[in-house]
Amino acid sequence: MGKVVWTKRSRSSLRKIWEFYAEKDTRAADRIIEEIISTAENIKFGDQYQAEEISGGKYRRAVVRHFKIVYLVKGKNLEILRVFDARQDPKKLK
Repeated sequence: MGKVVWTKRSRSSLRKIWEFYAEKDTRAADRIIEEIISTAENIKFGDQYQAEEISGGKYRRAVVRHFKIVYLVKGKNLEILRVFDARQDPKKLK
């Protein structure tokens, strides 16, 4: 797999997740973000994880704790589209 590309929306998602958890514990917030980034960076091939049902199988997802990392393979690169808290209404993911 080529490089991992984080979209503006996915970077915004990470920032919001960190801010939410940092209100209680910044070290815990750092660990959560590190786990999410590490999982994304360690995707070795495009269909390593499940297809995202909501997208009709166009996108794939990796799950870390209760967060979905929604991604798409573009050529040799992996584009992280969004990081989504799976406890939310799945309709918000569209």
